[in-house]
Amino acid sequence: MGPQVQFKRGFIVYSDGNEKNVIVSPHSGPALESSTSRDDNSETVASLCWGKIGGKLIIGNMPRHRLLGIDFNRDIPSLDLALKYYKHFINRDLEKINYFKSRYGWVAIDEKDYYNRLKIYQDFWAEVGKGQKIVLVHRAFTKMRNVPSIIDIVTFGKDGVKQDKIKGIVDEVNLKYYNFLKKIEDDYKQAILFETKRELLNVIDKNGNIVNINSSLKKDLKKMELYCSKEKLIKLKNDFTPQNFLDCVQDSLRNIPFPRITIQKVFEGDLAYAPKRKLFPRKDKTIIEVEPCRFMNFWHPQITAEILYDVLKMLEN
Repeated sequence: MGPQVQFKRGFIVYSDGNEKNVIVSPHSGPALESSTSRDDNSETVASLCWGKIGGKLIIGNMPRHRLLGIDFNRDIPSLDLALKYYKHFINRDLEKINYFKSRYGWVAIDEKDYYNRLKIYQDFWAEVGKGQKIVLVHRAFTKMRNVPSIIDIVTFGKDGVKQDKIKGIVDEVNLKYYNFLKKIEDDYKQAILFETKRELLNVIDKNGNIVNINSSLKKDLKKMELYCSKEKLIKLKNDFTPQNFLDCVQDSLRNIPFPRITIQKVFEGDLAYAPKRKLFPRKDKTIIEVEPCRFMNFWHPQITAEILYDVLKMLEN
């Protein structure tokens, strides 16, 4: 007998009848206006992991765009705030938009729209909260700033799984997959280079100059200072061009550690306002968030799911 399927407003639920395990992909699609606005292939990894461990699989199918959908990972705005910021989104006030996106899940054109979205949001988290072992699957960019993390595990600090327990598990998993991690090292570095090129294209003007180094590239640059030669860094400082930036990336990639599974090396769950509101305090639940990099989600989803399965089984034991 196949899984039970429920098509709900804003998300889909697949279940084999076991309510204990819940694997969740909150940002599985679609991507509107920006190709990076969804956690691409997080649903692939989540489904493969669910196939191994069983239980319930919840796939969000709302766009994260606050004007055109809901970000399930962010907090509930007040009615007044959602109505006020709707105008800022329409007018494309980037400063106000970025502030709002860092905290809240949606804006609304009127009161009816607000409560319509609120119900979808509440229903989604009510479904997730039924589980005892909950895994939230996302996607991290394969970028220099995240080196050497290939899968980052978030335990939500003091409210989540104890650090000494998860550290022992991650050390064991890194050892088990050591040969695999070494084998993909060169491909991982190439993925970082290509992702940097993609982001640079977004900040280059028609004349080929970098017109606005965003916060993401600044984080990349800070990480490169650990691994890049001083000569190339000085050259970049004196002549801040896309090619000199990429030269520093390539030089850094020769010296970075090989990829590994990490614990809150990249993410600490500080923007996961919804899980904090809806799932904590834990009440005998095991809750983790996993952030596999895009390279792993797309090129090695089966192995990524196996790694997550191993982590979950060890947590259970």
